[in-house]
Amino acid sequence: MAGSIVEYGLDLDDTWYVLPTTDGAGWAEELAARIVAGTGGDPGLTSLLEQQLRDVRSSAEVYGTGRVQVAVLVDETSPLVTAMLTLTVRADADVDVFRAELDAVADQVEDAQVMGRQDFEGEAPAGPVHGGQFLIGHLQTGLEAGNAHLEERVHAAVFPPGAANAVEVMVVAANVGLFEDLPTTVVDLLQTLSVRVEEAS
Repeated sequence: MAGSIVEYGLDLDDTWYVLPTTDGAGWAEELAARIVAGTGGDPGLTSLLEQQLRDVRSSAEVYGTGRVQVAVLVDETSPLVTAMLTLTVRADADVDVFRAELDAVADQVEDAQVMGRQDFEGEAPAGPVHGGQFLIGHLQTGLEAGNAHLEERVHAAVFPPGAANAVEVMVVAANVGLFEDLPTTVVDLLQTLSVRVEEAS
């Protein structure tokens, strides 16, 4: 019988800021102030960054059914959030089901459409990686399609051998071109994924 993933996590470098998993008092204000101080950015943007951090964590709560780990990438010249990463455990380890879910990614984004898609595969120490890269156009009312704001995102999952579920990761970049090759970046990040699978009793 396949076991269940009971622990998982990414060893992210210090360019990513990991958001707390519990809603302690003042976490967003404290983290925003630390980021601004560390980057030498405009202190006047601290409150805006604080709100961005809260928005990211709120949006991440809709993904996955278990504990969601969230991290953000910050433009040090602003400093404002330029990318977010979420990591969670999927309820199943069915690759075909995961691929079918990729077909509906655009339906999860309000007022958007998929402008491009590319599926990819990779390998990580924790297991094989399957994913999709998406260019998603956000079109404001009254604008032509050529004026859509393009967002780049990757949805991927790692399927550990012997596990009844999988680890899913999503990375959303606010702008196309922030990453030279986002699928490769995600597969590289997943090289540090640690997973503990516990057999069912």
